[in-house]
Order: sequence, then C-alpha cells, then structure tokens
Amino acid sequence: MLTANGRVLVAFAALAAISGFVLGYPALIAIGFAFVLVLVVAAIWVTRRPRVDATRVVRPERVTIGGIAVSEMRIQNRSRRRTAGGTALESFGERRIPVSLPVLEPGSAETVLQPLPTGRRGVFQVGPLLVSRSDPFGLVRIGQQQRDLATLFVHPRVVELHPFPSGLHRDLDGPDLGDAPEGGITFQNLREYVEGDDLRLVHWRSFARTGTMMVRHNVDSHQPRSLIVLDTRHSVHDEGSFEEAVEAAASIMIASMLRRFPFRLETTCGTTTISDTLSRAGALDKLAALNVSTTGSIERTVRRIARGQGGASLAVVTGRCSSRDLAFLSPLRVRFDATTIACFGRQTTGEIHLSAGAVLINAQHTAEFARAWNRRAR
Repeated sequence: MLTANGRVLVAFAALAAISGFVLGYPALIAIGFAFVLVLVVAAIWVTRRPRVDATRVVRPERVTIGGIAVSEMRIQNRSRRRTAGGTALESFGERRIPVSLPVLEPGSAETVLQPLPTGRRGVFQVGPLLVSRSDPFGLVRIGQQQRDLATLFVHPRVVELHPFPSGLHRDLDGPDLGDAPEGGITFQNLREYVEGDDLRLVHWRSFARTGTMMVRHNVDSHQPRSLIVLDTRHSVHDEGSFEEAVEAAASIMIASMLRRFPFRLETTCGTTTISDTLSRAGALDKLAALNVSTTGSIERTVRRIARGQGGASLAVVTGRCSSRDLAFLSPLRVRFDATTIACFGRQTTGEIHLSAGAVLINAQHTAEFARAWNRRAR
C-alpha cells in the first residue's frame, strides 16, 4: 500500500502530467511519467512479503499502574532468505508501539522483549504484530499481520486501609441471608449434605426421620456485612476523580478481602458486581475494565440496595456529590451501622459528620482519603 510519501508522489505525478498536456510542456509530462516509474520500481521492490512468525507471552499478565510488564515475542524467519531486520508495529489497545526486529538467518528464531506502557488502568489487547517491508524511499509498504494475541490487565493502585469502620452485625444470631459467611458456631439452618462436608456436622435425627443426610449450617455472626457503592456516572467525575474513586473502592475491597470480611461492591451503572467469592485477581480485573458510564443514577441504586438486607458498613465512593445525591442516600444510613461517603474532586477537603455513624470525606487524592478513613477506623 502507498505510504504518505507515496500518495504525495502520486499527486505530483498527476499534476505534472496533466499540466504538461494542458500547457503543452513535454518536460512536465516526462517528469510525471518519471514519478510513476519510481512508484513502479518501489512496488516491485516490496513484492516479496516478509515471512516471519511471531508468538508472544505477556509477563506478568496482571500489573498495578506504573508496574513493569513486558511482551516477550519469539520471532521466527520462515523464508529461505535472510531477513533485513527493521521495525514492526505492535498493537497495544488503540496504540501502536514500534518494535525493533533482529536480522534473522533462514529458519532461525530470536526472542524480542518489548516493554509495555502501564501508566493507565485498563484491560489492553496486546497484538497483533504488523511486520512490514518498505522500499528505500518509503513510498510503498507491504505488511504481514500476525494472529497471536495476549491480554494485559493494569489494575488500580491499592493503599493500605484498616477494616470497615463499624461494629458487629446487629443480628447476634447471624445474618438471615443464605450467602452469610459459613463457619463459626452460630446455627442458622439445616441443608443437604454435599461431598466434603464435615461429618461431625451431620444432623443424625433428621437423617433418621427423613432418610436424607442433613448437616448443620453454621455461620460466623461476628463478621461485618459491608457494601461498597462505586459511582460511575460521567456527570460527577472528571478523568482524575474517577481514577481516584476506583483506587479508593479497590482499597476498601482489598482491606475486606485480607481480613476475610464478607462484602459486595456495586456500581451505579449496575453492570459490575463484585463479591467476596471472587479471588483478588478476579476482583481487580473487573475494576481494571471499569469505565465511566452515561447510564445509572444514585436514586435507582438506592432503590436496588433498599430491597436487600442492611449491614454493618456502607461506603459510597463518588465524585462531586450534590445535596440531591445526599438526600437520596439518606434512607440508607439507618440500614447500616456506619456510613462513609467519599467524594473525590476539587471541592474543599475535610470531613463532615452528617449524623450518628455517617461521615462525608472530601478528598482530592486516595492517600488523603486513606488518612481520613484510617483515623475513623481506629
């Protein structure tokens, strides 16, 4: 295909030839045909396509913003001639990264290490690699696109936080829902035996009466049930505040995971839900893929949450929080022992005590939010 230089030369060739015919200048016609001849020679030069295979492995597949990630590519020459080396283009999300290719003898292979940019959170497709060949004047370029692809997850930063600032769950006999954390000594109900259950928990009286083996389902009533709401509305965020909000939500989530506290994270757009059943990597993968949304509202989110059970702690992470948003969130405060509303943006920083057990934290950066959160959690 023609490069930018090639297209310019075609335009000059056409202009020279047409001007020569119109004005009656044979010299201009000759110049136009000379330009065309140069293009033909360039096309012949690149007729032989590069024949290389490229396979890649991204190491590591998951990295925190600013971490080190490398695309490890094995380049093999499948032709009978020596390759001239040069520069290929590696696709990385919507970007193209130049990759220096080595000179390869026929049938030989070599590994190329290409650093990947990790300065922005997201899920990025790495590849395909475009290996091209061009003439010496850069007029015509012909390429071969490799099929091998990989994925890089760039996770949000996580700061160290204390557990949710809350007391124990109100219900001393344990949560009422079936997704309560199993373990402990508080009896909740009977359920059918499944392979691997502790035989000491078998309820033999029920087995004798029904013929079905049942086991006692015990829960840990001292585990705080917590909810994290991440506001993804485009209208309340700028690019910086949304990234800070994602980092804060990730930090609260990881703090709960490290202490094995049951939690659930929801977004106002309603497309992403994360619970404590996911692994750390799986949960952060979901946050890596999260973007601001033009759908969703605080009002609908509150109605959705209100249909469920309350808990020990509620954390709402947002950008610019209006008085209208605070009014919508107000009914949720009575359903949770402690409520924290974190607002990121350029508003005045500091803490505002809204009511007993409810605090509004205004912050510009996650580190500032973490200091306020940890002071409250002590």
